[in-house]
Amino acid sequence: MRRLGVRRDGGLRRPLGLPLPLKLPPPPTLPLLLLLLLLLLLNLPGSRANKLNVPKVLLPFGREPGRVPFLLEAERGCYIWHSTHHDAVTVEPLYENSTFCSQRAMLIAESTQPIRLSSVILAREIVTDHELRCDVKVDVIGSIEIVSRTRELYVDDSPLELMVRALDAEGNTFSSLAGMMFEWSITKDNESERVELSSKIRILKYSEAEYSPPKYIAEMEKTGKQGDMILVSGIRTGAAVIKVRIHEPFYKKVAPALVRLLVLENIFLIPSHDIYLLVGAYIKYRVAKIVQGKMTGRY
Repeated sequence: MRRLGVRRDGGLRRPLGLPLPLKLPPPPTLPLLLLLLLLLLLNLPGSRANKLNVPKVLLPFGREPGRVPFLLEAERGCYIWHSTHHDAVTVEPLYENSTFCSQRAMLIAESTQPIRLSSVILAREIVTDHELRCDVKVDVIGSIEIVSRTRELYVDDSPLELMVRALDAEGNTFSSLAGMMFEWSITKDNESERVELSSKIRILKYSEAEYSPPKYIAEMEKTGKQGDMILVSGIRTGAAVIKVRIHEPFYKKVAPALVRLLVLENIFLIPSHDIYLLVGAYIKYRVAKIVQGKMTGRY
């Protein structure tokens, strides 16, 4: 049994032959531990494969400030993003929770020439080196059309949402029109009597209705601009035509899009379900109308 010696200052001396204690490095900081844990969980065997949300993207050419962006997302991992043609498309990584881990990136069309250009977006996972790709094309808008869930709406009822769909010369649909300015208006309907254009239908801002638009639409409305989405509300029965055109002067030769809407009274019978009667029997029906979500006008 080894005896411990006593130093002059009263402390114990280390026994002869015992190794010096090792100096351990300081423990990693909490953000670094969280990042390492995230990378470990995202790359466990048997996890879902690395994927992007879309394989191909088509963005519109534009000369005005505020180019149309598109959000590219990966399902798992942390990525380094790269564009093979920076003059056509740039990619801006978005980092999660103030870390250096990026699973999303914003694509922005940078083309200055009104011709079709393309770029490949490469996303390389920093742990596995696995690489994902997305093909992006930038082209000129050839035509536009209005998309809606229905062509009918009711007087003083929920508004109808209208959206613009843009196509290139080959009929391919553009992936996004976010931030692009449009001009919406009510135009004459040749099939109905001549009345004041705004007497049957009106264009609403999302801020005037109880519906939440995409963030870019809300920002555009604050500055008095119109985007690729609007709301319309019926005022009185009849037909009305909505027209939309691209605001940018470069696209002045692109024909505006039109849609004809029918405004109806929201009238129904009470009872509204199926009725089975014996021969010779009868039932009395009542007519009711819904205005602003409330039942009125029973007859």
